[in-house]
Amino acid sequence: MPLTEAQSIDLQRLLELDAYPRTVWEWLQTCVITKNEATGKMEPFPTGPRWDYLQYLTSIRRNYRIFAVEKSRRMLVTWWLCSVYLYDTLTQANHANFIVSKKLTDSAYLLGEERILGVYQRIPAEVWPHKPRLEETGKEGRGFTLLTCPDTGSYIQAVASGADQLRQYTATNVLLDEYAFQEKQEECWAAVTPTILGGGHVDMVSTPELGAYMHDLLYDLGRA
Repeated sequence: MPLTEAQSIDLQRLLELDAYPRTVWEWLQTCVITKNEATGKMEPFPTGPRWDYLQYLTSIRRNYRIFAVEKSRRMLVTWWLCSVYLYDTLTQANHANFIVSKKLTDSAYLLGEERILGVYQRIPAEVWPHKPRLEETGKEGRGFTLLTCPDTGSYIQAVASGADQLRQYTATNVLLDEYAFQEKQEECWAAVTPTILGGGHVDMVSTPELGAYMHDLLYDLGRA
């Protein structure tokens, strides 16, 4: 349920008094523990010289309403953005965040314990002792279709590519994951266009795929 104006003010006052990461990069450095896909071990979010690009992406992301990253498969861009969306949900009032993958099960997986929910569960208590609550609903495969923070009134919702759900909401942030490989790229882009026009933010992430609609779209945007 969205927070009222008075509740939003109370939330900001509470956050100001609580000990918690004040910036996205501080959050990534101190709170985010990810799973190393090669070893299966849980490790702190990487911040060494090899991963300087993540700090750079963090510093420039909010400067662009449409933020596109073509990645290699060993880059941690999806991990990074999932963590960014979680931080937004835990600290901002009444934000509607969406994650869109090829299938609903793929989107829901990113909301599950292997990704966003797992990051939340592993937040160190000594860094964020009074972290906001996060509630999962809509079990789908190995994840969930909805993560809601009742303390902020914000949520993250999993959506399948081309789904009409996005047309029903004024989204704050939309993540299009592996967008170049989604079957309904044009329909999906049409669905998120109102988000951009309404002042929202779209993150577009994928490994490159020559001839995909994403490739053509990026070049069109670059020439606009």
